[in-house]
Amino acid sequence: MWTSIDVGRAGRTAIVAAGLVAAVATSAFAFDNMTAEQREALEANAAAAEPGQASGSGDAGGRTIFDGVYTEEQADRGMEFFGTDCATCHSNTARGSSAAPGLIGYTLDSKYADQPLYNYFDYMRANMPPGNAGWFTDEEYADITAYLLELHGAPAGDTELAGTEEALSSITIVPTP
Repeated sequence: MWTSIDVGRAGRTAIVAAGLVAAVATSAFAFDNMTAEQREALEANAAAAEPGQASGSGDAGGRTIFDGVYTEEQADRGMEFFGTDCATCHSNTARGSSAAPGLIGYTLDSKYADQPLYNYFDYMRANMPPGNAGWFTDEEYADITAYLLELHGAPAGDTELAGTEEALSSITIVPTP
């Protein structure tokens, strides 16, 4: 049971400042650990999204995260992995905490908009969990990705999301409709 302690105004200020420093520091590290290939992919997609140029979401026949690209069963498996290995930092809702940034909502709608789902998956695989990247198999990272898509509001479909570059590169992250 929680009990209240009077830490005073200076104590509250220090606690808030520490939380802000942790949030800013965590967000800054999100791009520091990227490989050269990941940076090039982000830059290429950013250039393609500039005004007057075609964006990745307009590809003929391309699928988006809202086209039922995972199954409910896969998202359920991903929920188990997320709950044991990711929620401690990113919160149970994946919307972030003072320890780590959100993984859905703004992150998908803005930071990864008009990029292939592979970029999101590859960053996760190359950096998470911190200090133990690559802990999961590609299929397990795909399960976690499916769960995050479910939390983001993307509907499930009839085919599992494959944890391959080819499959994930054919799916575009687009802002929530």
